[in-house]
Amino acid sequence: MYAAEFEAFEFEDEFENEFEDNSLTRPFTEQQEMELAAELLEVGSEEELEAFLGKLVKRAAKGIGNFVRSPAGKAVGGFLKGLAKKALPVAGAALGNFVVPGVGGAIGGKLGSFASSLFELEMEGMSPEDMEFEVARRFVRLAGATTASAAQNSQRGAPDVVVNRAIQNAARLHAPGLLQNRPRPAGKRANSGRWVRSGNRIILLGV
Repeated sequence: MYAAEFEAFEFEDEFENEFEDNSLTRPFTEQQEMELAAELLEVGSEEELEAFLGKLVKRAAKGIGNFVRSPAGKAVGGFLKGLAKKALPVAGAALGNFVVPGVGGAIGGKLGSFASSLFELEMEGMSPEDMEFEVARRFVRLAGATTASAAQNSQRGAPDVVVNRAIQNAARLHAPGLLQNRPRPAGKRANSGRWVRSGNRIILLGV
């Protein structure tokens, strides 16, 4: 369903914050977030991941008929699919690295270094299970806000522009590390991180 994984996506240099009410900022209730996070952690294949994302996008795009199949809806799904594979070991190809007995600090290293900086989470002292659940919950929150914003503004511009703006607005609230790791302008030392800038594009690097 989501052929493009949105490994790279463009960011405009200036944009307006379009979150004017809680229905866009947090389209899911706390209970719904927890239920979706638990469901996400049960994903065992790419097909299941796509099915889960389709369900999430459909629920977050309340009242916007057939958004999930629209160009903007597919772009949102592609972005979320790529991000899920990087932020969540259950959705990534390296799942085995996190479930082999005796690996110990693997999840605290690879998952923590990416997800904790992305969502600005303090994971010290958390169990691997709690870490996974909290990251999954933050992912659901970011996904819901991105989808709700893109759906509500789908007629206000080209799909890629609408989706890029929705990602930025949602990231400012729920994944500030996605924006803060942008390299600095030419002439200044770039920030270290897992994102690089190429022109007006922010590219997510593999983890």
